[in-house]
Amino acid sequence: MLQVDDVTVAFGGIRALVDVSIDVEAGRITGLIGPNGAGKTTLFNVITGLQRPRNGQVALGGVRITTKGPRARARMGMGRTFQRLEVFGSLSALDNVLVAVENRGGLGRSARQKAADLLARVDLGHVARVQADVLPTGQARLLELARALACEPKVLLLDEPFSGLDANESARVGDLLEQLAGEGLAILLVEHDMEMVMRLCARIHVLSFGSVIASGSPDQIKADPGVQEAYLGAVVSAGAET
Repeated sequence: MLQVDDVTVAFGGIRALVDVSIDVEAGRITGLIGPNGAGKTTLFNVITGLQRPRNGQVALGGVRITTKGPRARARMGMGRTFQRLEVFGSLSALDNVLVAVENRGGLGRSARQKAADLLARVDLGHVARVQADVLPTGQARLLELARALACEPKVLLLDEPFSGLDANESARVGDLLEQLAGEGLAILLVEHDMEMVMRLCARIHVLSFGSVIASGSPDQIKADPGVQEAYLGAVVSAGAET
């Protein structure tokens, strides 16, 4: 569903991504992991059209979209959440989702009902009328997810969706993502919670210093010496210290 081929991004003399190639299949959750500064968010920006690559191609459903802007990609079926929360703070939770529903062509009572149904799906029906900027971080992340789903994506890019969630919220979101993948959605997940990554992802790509150093199943990634040295060893050590 999503194919990235040989993407390079440079900021001045610094190459943030170097010949990066990844794939994301429909009906599966694909992980993208790596240390801070590895280039994960830059790659998300390339995929969603916020950053033009120096070289390489991005294709959605077999159609090249490298020169298309974010709005066109969204209309073609690409949704995204952000590492830094991006909600309309002065609007209610319901109206945050309604904006996306209406942007997709929904109108009137049916649009409001669809927005309400999406809030209910992420367990936020009880805060529909609450202003978004007073929601706790965990609920705000769920609101972002509901708004992304309102765009009826074929591919959903999630940037640290478990950040700020407690254990119960994380479990519910994990179950929801598995349901969405089961319905045919292609999901690309950036996340530092390795327990959730290993539980949810069928395939994982590992970035380090802007390059893909490994791709494979969770078991293959955990056993890869290069990944252990570049990332997983540091994650385990940090967990042991805390």
